[in-house]
Amino acid sequence: MTHCGKTRWFVSVLVLASALTAPRPIAGQETRPTLVRAGVLIDGTGSPPRHDVAILIHDGRIVEVREATRADATIPGALDLSGFYVLPGLIDVHAHLTLSHDPKLDYGEISGPASGILGAMHARQTLMAGFTTVRDPGGPHYADVALRDAIAAGWVEGPRMFVSGPILTMTGGHGAVGNWAPPDLELKSSAATVADGADEIRRAVRLRQKYGVDLIKVIASGGIFTDRSEPGAATYTREEIEAAVDEARKRGQRVAAHAHGLEAIRNAVLAGVHSIEHGSYLDEATARLMVERGVFLVSDVYADDYSLRHGDSIGLDPEHLAKARAISARFRGSFKLARSAGVRMAFGSDAGVYPHGENARQFALYVALGMSPMEALQSATRQAAELIGSPDVGTVEPGKHADLIAVPSDPLIDIRQLESVAFVMKGGVVVKLDRRR
Repeated sequence: MTHCGKTRWFVSVLVLASALTAPRPIAGQETRPTLVRAGVLIDGTGSPPRHDVAILIHDGRIVEVREATRADATIPGALDLSGFYVLPGLIDVHAHLTLSHDPKLDYGEISGPASGILGAMHARQTLMAGFTTVRDPGGPHYADVALRDAIAAGWVEGPRMFVSGPILTMTGGHGAVGNWAPPDLELKSSAATVADGADEIRRAVRLRQKYGVDLIKVIASGGIFTDRSEPGAATYTREEIEAAVDEARKRGQRVAAHAHGLEAIRNAVLAGVHSIEHGSYLDEATARLMVERGVFLVSDVYADDYSLRHGDSIGLDPEHLAKARAISARFRGSFKLARSAGVRMAFGSDAGVYPHGENARQFALYVALGMSPMEALQSATRQAAELIGSPDVGTVEPGKHADLIAVPSDPLIDIRQLESVAFVMKGGVVVKLDRRR
């Protein structure tokens, strides 16, 4: 069977799995205007909260945001959230929906159909947690591509997705898992493509574009969850990363770089990537360089926290857990350094390292590391939308997708309110409403 034939077969399997896992379809936007009355609106732009606001929605888009009137309460079908704080749908720019945190489900060996079934389940969990958009930087078997399309078609409940397909890594790099068989018999990971040198990298980027990805993910350093891989060591050279950036540029696509070590971070920033994922060994000079070039930092501190607290109990590989422990303090120091230097920061949690649906637990860690609650919120709204290049999400303004969430108390006082949302609307369609909160 050809690669293209395998892809079509996998999409068919995902459709069947989706039909069994989705409790109701969400295809079709609202055709009549809907009014949402917000007790308090925090619109994601950084503006102060506004009290008693009416949000008018038509065909899945916000058409007006204004002061509420008494007459609004009489509009048929109006959604009364006057007892709630309403915010934009949240965005996680580093969430692996087709992967599982369970060490028994090895991401390098899991089958295509299993990836799709996991993805359908995780997509709904993520949406119900208030995340209406995600960037998925690494899906085995192009399962993330199929999941994105299934959600867009209404087959599966889930966030809108921006996907990279399998990661790009060098021989022996992070994600290049295999075994000790002779090279001609070695098992190849479906979660990564091994490409060495600029020409191989260009071909690998073009292949991803052929199969419909939205962005490119390159591995610039070693990683925690790959055997015999050192997070602090650089892998791809600057020239190799430049090849990926150049090929992505031709299609107007962005490049995310997994980079822990300082040399890897600098290679990636100088090569022109749009975001550094992790950034564990950042220094002041490189932070200034990121500011100059407008490169985002995506810091997954909740994945780090979860691994340290639960690694032993869930059976995390001892070598991997030791690496996580060794890097943790430096990782958090880099977060503080980046913030103080003015590096733009977008909310990315590495969901899949921890159980899906717990994404919002990262907000409290961002605040504990020095962000204000408003900064933390904007990292998952306006800033995240700018990183993924989507002007249609991230804030509650006319013309944007009608993606809204609601919580009963002020998240700018208690950011942990975002860990349990009472209301979720995606594209003008209510997917969760719990008035008991």
